[in-house]
Amino acid sequence: MKFILFIALLSLPMLAFATGDTTYITNENTVLLKNNEIQVFSDVSKTLPFNKIRSLTAFHAPNNTIPNLSVSPAVIWLKFTLFNNTNEQQLLINLKKSNLNYVTLYYPVDNNGNYTFFKGGNLIPISQHKFKDQNNLFEVPIPPYTSRTMYIRIKSIGQIVAPLYVGTIDNIMESINRDRLVFGIYLGIILIMFFYNFFIYFSVRDESYLYYIGYIFFIGFAQFCLEGYGYRFLWNNSPLITLQSINWVGALSGIGAAVFLRVFLHTKEKLPIFDKVLIGFILLYILTILLTLFGLYDLSYILIDVIAFTGSFAFLGVGIKFAAEGFRPAKFFLIAWSFFIASIILYVIKDFGLISYNFITSNILLIGSSIEIALLSFALADRINVLKREKEISQAKALQVSREKEQFVQEQNIILESKINERTFKLQQINKELKRTLKDLKETQSQLVDAEKMASLGQLTAGIAHEINNPINFVKSNIKPLQLDIHDVLELVRKYDELNTENIQNKLKDIHSFREEIEFEYIVHEIETLLSGINDGANRTAEIVKGLRTFSRVDESELKEADIHEGIDTTLMLLANSVPQNLTIVKDYASLPRVDCFPGKLNQVFMNVLVNAIQAIKSKGTTEEDEERIIITTEKQHGNVVLRIADTGPGIPAAVKGKIFDPFFTTKDVGEGTGLGLSIAYSIIEKHHGKIEAFPREGGGTEFVITLPLKQRASKQDAPADMETSPKS
Repeated sequence: MKFILFIALLSLPMLAFATGDTTYITNENTVLLKNNEIQVFSDVSKTLPFNKIRSLTAFHAPNNTIPNLSVSPAVIWLKFTLFNNTNEQQLLINLKKSNLNYVTLYYPVDNNGNYTFFKGGNLIPISQHKFKDQNNLFEVPIPPYTSRTMYIRIKSIGQIVAPLYVGTIDNIMESINRDRLVFGIYLGIILIMFFYNFFIYFSVRDESYLYYIGYIFFIGFAQFCLEGYGYRFLWNNSPLITLQSINWVGALSGIGAAVFLRVFLHTKEKLPIFDKVLIGFILLYILTILLTLFGLYDLSYILIDVIAFTGSFAFLGVGIKFAAEGFRPAKFFLIAWSFFIASIILYVIKDFGLISYNFITSNILLIGSSIEIALLSFALADRINVLKREKEISQAKALQVSREKEQFVQEQNIILESKINERTFKLQQINKELKRTLKDLKETQSQLVDAEKMASLGQLTAGIAHEINNPINFVKSNIKPLQLDIHDVLELVRKYDELNTENIQNKLKDIHSFREEIEFEYIVHEIETLLSGINDGANRTAEIVKGLRTFSRVDESELKEADIHEGIDTTLMLLANSVPQNLTIVKDYASLPRVDCFPGKLNQVFMNVLVNAIQAIKSKGTTEEDEERIIITTEKQHGNVVLRIADTGPGIPAAVKGKIFDPFFTTKDVGEGTGLGLSIAYSIIEKHHGKIEAFPREGGGTEFVITLPLKQRASKQDAPADMETSPKS
């Protein structure tokens, strides 16, 4: 009650000397036109020209002390008469409302009834305003001690309130500077609170401060725009933003208040129904922004006012409820929000003329907003104290619990120590058993790997024996004829040795007869043929031995550059004996560079994959008339060599596709395989930092794809023997 009386005392009307409908302007102070000093006419048609307006008698005194036309689509005309009771030649008119769109002042230029006009309003660029101010300032010539009747035309969206101040230039500018000072103080308070709470947030990391910082920003920015500074400094050349900005900032400040209230009062946990109401307010505010974007300015403006009015008292009601329940933050909020609502009420009733329009009441929103923001900052500061106390209580409880636990632990340690010793002894026994088991498993694994090696070696030996047997048999079959031919030649040579001067004629005849008998020319040709065959057999045997050496690479234990194609061809040569007659090997080799690898180990991979392919084709049970193929393709892709080995066998069943590289897995009959071949191949390729995959082949069969990098990242000290004994696990 004391607060209302204090505001009422400060709101005493300013003194102005007026007689009838004429307002007398003196040097003493600025005059606010009100009551019968100003007359109003609403042009609903919005088309009446000024000459028609001058002749109208429909002007009437405003319904309120200050012209307040609320939201009106009509064109509003104001009529007033001023008497210059000063020595000044010029008076200054200040229509102190920065959010009016179009304002035109008509004033007489002589005593003959001729008028001219000045244009103002926030849809006129600020550069075209003489005083570069967001308010509508008009400098009018009125000779001293004379009167002039003037008209003001107003067309605007939103609420139309026309507080019209008149006075000397000095008095009006002094009033404007006073308003600027007040807003500067307000802006300073906003900035101080903004950065202060921003600093506090980084100290305590409480997200309530972030929401409060956002709320401060939107409230401060809303006042910044309502006072016309947004139009003046930010978007004075953009009529569209100017039209929409008042609605935007009103909606955004409402959203900021609702969001902050949800976090500050914990409405989601304490009162879920009201929390949903707050969400509804936020959605309605978003709706007003959309209406503004679609050009429905007046509807959006009215809706924002309704939401703000309803929301203000809803916020107040929930603050009272939470405060009554003893929720400490709600008490601070209730006090702060009460000041803010009181400032809004005084601001509104001032526009309706129920209290005086003066310095205090015209800036009451700034005052109430400043008090509210300061009190809410105190509330958040108190929140830190509450959190501190809660933390201290929590720490005390934690300390007590810790001591109890410590005592309990000490009691249990004695029991646990004996149990641990008992369990340790048992674990040591189990560990010894596990070591023995692991040793047995390693020996078993080694034996299985050796068995796989022996199986591969047996297969390889069979192929080598077959390949070497052919040239050796050929050599052996040529030795007997060669011995006979050499014996005849040697006999002929012996006869030549028996020649002497006594029996030369007879001996020559015998030699000639023997030469014809043994067919010497044929023998010479036959010896050449037999020696050529023996040479071919020896060369073939040497090639097989060389191929065997190339395949095994027993002399190469480090990474080397090798020809992949050579390794494949050597493997195929050694497997030639196991290739059935109806199987064709198709090779499609690309031009490949040499590859960093362990050549012998890669040849083992080729052997395992090719043997699987050959065995798969044999398992189909095809006849010699059926044509089967193994297709080997190589290519270079992005720094890798890709080898594809495809067969026309029965293919891998989908159920076992994921297991083919597992150790000991095989689909062969018992005794036909160890199940380690592909597992070892997988391990070898993995050691080469490559990969091996199996895919079903279109049309039947399987395709193995081996990808190897051209250059190895592994150290040359990597032991290739590791690959043999480390099948895929």
